Amino acid sequence: MFGGKWINRIDSFGVWILLFLILLFIITGYGMTRNIMGPVLAKYIHTQLLPFPFFVFFMVHVLKSIYRQFKNWNIFKSERVLNAYVYLLGFIVTGLFIWLYFR
Repeated sequence: MFGGKWINRIDSFGVWILLFLILLFIITGYGMTRNIMGPVLAKYIHTQLLPFPFFVFFMVHVLKSIYRQFKNWNIFKSERVLNAYVYLLGFIVTGLFIWLYFR
């Protein structure tokens, strides 16, 4: 089951990490353009350190929300099909992210 207790705990904690990561993205973005901090350090943090943790916590948050909403709408009759759809969506988006990041 996608919406298990561990996913819920990770998501509950992960939204605060997402908020912190978004603030770091804003600060390092301004650091690169407005020289708030060293431009080389800001670019390194912005392009090398932040994308992966942001993507992981963002995907957990979004996929959990998609799962819950599709379950409320009764789009899929079987919970197995719903789980397969959410996992497949996660794999497709993850593959797209990795392809775009490393090209």
